Amino acid sequence: MACAFAGEVSTLAARPRPTARRIALGQDLRQLRIAAGLRIEDAAAGMDFSEAALQRIETGLSSLRQAKHLIALLKRYGITDDRVEELLAIQREASSEEWISEFKDGMTPAQMPKFVGIEEVARTIRAYHPLLPWGSLQTEAFARAIFAMQQPVLEVPTESVEKAVQLRVRRRQFITREDDPVTLVAIIGEPALRHIVGGVEVMQEQCEELIKLSELDNVTIQILPSDGKRYRFTTDFSILDMGGELPPQVQADNAWGALAMSGKPRDVGVFSRRFERLTASALPPEETADYVRNLAREIK
Repeated sequence: MACAFAGEVSTLAARPRPTARRIALGQDLRQLRIAAGLRIEDAAAGMDFSEAALQRIETGLSSLRQAKHLIALLKRYGITDDRVEELLAIQREASSEEWISEFKDGMTPAQMPKFVGIEEVARTIRAYHPLLPWGSLQTEAFARAIFAMQQPVLEVPTESVEKAVQLRVRRRQFITREDDPVTLVAIIGEPALRHIVGGVEVMQEQCEELIKLSELDNVTIQILPSDGKRYRFTTDFSILDMGGELPPQVQADNAWGALAMSGKPRDVGVFSRRFERLTASALPPEETADYVRNLAREIK
């Protein structure tokens, strides 16, 4: 399975990562503002961008599109040396379009470009999904069935379903590529494999795929059984670690279909502790293959 994407990944890995650049630039600008002793409203006062815009820039949600705006901001922070050119170079990369822009659609949450941009360059992803297999672990048939179920609810055309499916297939490459794949540690609730999505054949194929992926060196899958007294959490979430180069980010979905992200240390800490509890409650990774295989036999 992993080898099927090898030819595509080398090109993907060589591309610039605008989302990562935006986050890095935002972190630098926030640190420079704090070092200058300025509140965010003082930093934005009289500039050609708003306080809200600067908040989005510092959190990596957007970037300063014009070099003159960055130069003016750095001047206010007292930065006039070679650091200006260094930050301008980062700003140029941060302002470029992500490849995910071709997948923007009514089925794609507003924060998805940021999430996928971080997911692509993450060193490790810890993911918990109680009701569905984690996105990059889903087969194409399973993903298509899931999005087809949502189509009449969201009132989007069939083209939206296909875009969403292809984005999910593209995300799979992050863990299956030969060149520096992302390490994934996923905990999946037993109901994710009990609920019939797309039919029996689709579910059995999905179970087989989980077993294959769990055999990859960079993928660890644990199942959280429904029985017994175990720690549980109702909402799916993921923790994305960039290996110290950038602050870790935590992502969670909400009932409106939106995708929330936070890099606040307290938020990351809370979800990290949740994941530790879930890891202790789930079955050991070495039991995954047999457990999923037995569940597949029961699907009717």
